Amino acid sequence: MTSLAINVTLTALGWLVLAGGFVFVLRARWLARFRAGFLVSMLVAMMGVALMSASVVGVWGFEAAKRLLRQELEVELQDVGGIVKDQIGRDLSGFSSGLDGLGASLVPLVESHAPMTELQNRLEAIRSFNPRFLQLAVFDLDARPLTAAAQDGEREDASRVAIAFSLDGKPFISEPFYSRSHKHRVVLVALPLRAGNGPVRGVIAGWYDLESQLMALLANARFNQSGYAVMVDADGRILAHPDPTRVGEDVSAYPAVQQARQTEQAGWISAVNAKHQLRLFSFRHVPNPATLAKQSWILLTEIDEGEQLALLRSLRLELAVGVAIVLVACLIVAQQVSRSIQEPLETLGAFARRIGTGDLTGSAALAGRDVVGELASSLNSMTAGLQERDRVKEVFGRYVATQVSSKILDGQVNLGGESRRVTILFSDIRSFTSMSEQMSPAQVVTFLNDYFSEMVDAVFEQNGMLDKFMGDGLMAVFGAFEDAVDHPRRAVLAALRMQALLAKINGERAMSGKPAIAIGIGIHSDEVVVGNIGSRKRLEFTVVGDGVNVSSRLQALNKEFGTTILVSETTHEAIKDEFECRQMPETPLRGKRKELRFYEVLSLKAAAHS
Repeated sequence: MTSLAINVTLTALGWLVLAGGFVFVLRARWLARFRAGFLVSMLVAMMGVALMSASVVGVWGFEAAKRLLRQELEVELQDVGGIVKDQIGRDLSGFSSGLDGLGASLVPLVESHAPMTELQNRLEAIRSFNPRFLQLAVFDLDARPLTAAAQDGEREDASRVAIAFSLDGKPFISEPFYSRSHKHRVVLVALPLRAGNGPVRGVIAGWYDLESQLMALLANARFNQSGYAVMVDADGRILAHPDPTRVGEDVSAYPAVQQARQTEQAGWISAVNAKHQLRLFSFRHVPNPATLAKQSWILLTEIDEGEQLALLRSLRLELAVGVAIVLVACLIVAQQVSRSIQEPLETLGAFARRIGTGDLTGSAALAGRDVVGELASSLNSMTAGLQERDRVKEVFGRYVATQVSSKILDGQVNLGGESRRVTILFSDIRSFTSMSEQMSPAQVVTFLNDYFSEMVDAVFEQNGMLDKFMGDGLMAVFGAFEDAVDHPRRAVLAALRMQALLAKINGERAMSGKPAIAIGIGIHSDEVVVGNIGSRKRLEFTVVGDGVNVSSRLQALNKEFGTTILVSETTHEAIKDEFECRQMPETPLRGKRKELRFYEVLSLKAAAHS
């Protein structure tokens, strides 16, 4: 995958991750905690899309431009490599042709065993015509040198291989090597010594000044302002460099050289050079003319990547200005879109808050067929329905227990009954008959209304259901609608609260010069039938079962024992760890054969308070 595809893909993936995170934030409504959360969401969404588009297109355009510049550099390097290849090839070809012709002219001298000085003079005369011909030599069939120049012992291993090839009738070109006498890297060219198609009479060899030729060819090869070309041989040593002191340096560890060895194609790589500077290296292969070539030569160019990308800086600036303009436009559009949506929603929110406070007199004056218009219409319809519901509930609740009326209106109570374990509380005023004889009927009604208001509040505080009023008494049920198992505890708490409220009522009566009143409360937990009981024309939501009678009889025993709150044994088992209770003597209940064990509730235990 190309660097362009990688960068664009990574940029797109990065934005996809950010977009996914933003969608998660929107779904989780994290921005809803801020008053301007909707505006922020719109801004982030629109500006995010703009930035995402600009970054993806910008990265693609920037990387594409970089690729074009690098391809241009590669083309230039290909041209330089082609020039080097052609020039070295022509020089070596001309050198070989000259050696071949020279060798043919020297065959008679070799065959006649001419003096070494004569051969030497002939070679020196030829060498003087071409400064690249550093040295010439002739060898006989036994590979012995016939000229003095061949006796300096330079590169004897290459000479032996070259002479062996040439004696076999094959031309030979060696790998470049360093000549101590000439201080250059040279190439040894060896050809069979013969006239025409005649037999081989020896070998003629020449040392070609490869370094000077390469240095001359690469001297004018410049890339941008600071780029230059370097030729590296198959062993990773520099053959030609603008800095002559670096010729022969081993650069096989360079990443560019290593990568070039792994591929036959041209390419580039960003890496650190010998001076620990990050540079862009471009490379291509140049054919190695050596007969036993290991690998091709490598033509490198090293340039400052920042210098190469200088042409793109103006493009980057223009892109940044364009993105800034788009972001400002997104800001304006997002603000306007946010206002067009947020203002109607704020109006609806204010209306909804009025409904939440119980004010059902207003309406939402937002027309239209869009979502906001439909929501306003729905809120208006809901307000009308709530007004009607409140009216029905207000009238209905005066005749039916509040919890029952609410659940009936909500459709949660079915006709018929179901068996449930509940706790039943009976409360009654002691000696109310004699007390009422001293009051007028209006005073009796006023007293009972004030008294029941306090007692019913105590029941409702513990989520109890008021079943019915019975003269001066009331019946309440705990656990009739919910599945919670703590209904015995809540019933006893309600009884203690009723006892405390009675003390307040008696305090007010004492201030008015009226006698105190006493009440008796009986509590029992049992399995009963809870449901709608009655006729087809008249129903009552109540509880039916023996547990009702037991609770009523317990309430009556308070008068006999001078107590206020009595609970049955089943209720006591559920609340004994939280309340201080005193066991009462076992007493048979009216209509019951078995004596009943019951307890007086004194107070809440201290541990329960903490």
